[in-house]
Amino acid sequence: SVITTIAVSAGADITIFNPVKELSKFFIVMAMGAIGLNTNIVKLVKSGGKPILLGFSCWVAITGVCLLMQVLLGLF
Repeated sequence: SVITTIAVSAGADITIFNPVKELSKFFIVMAMGAIGLNTNIVKLVKSGGKPILLGFSCWVAITGVCLLMQVLLGLF
């Protein structure tokens, strides 16, 4: 991100960074998939509703903040 910003501000064409951006998206999807596959659902359910409620609360908060920022920045 920093390298891209500096290079573009120095005059580099932004299209040369498209393959790197696609690769980074792929790696993020792979990491999230690995985290999901490593989650033991049975153990999570047996440990009670608190971890599930905490995860859901975090998901709602992050979604709310993301949507709020998009509205404030005029992107949504």
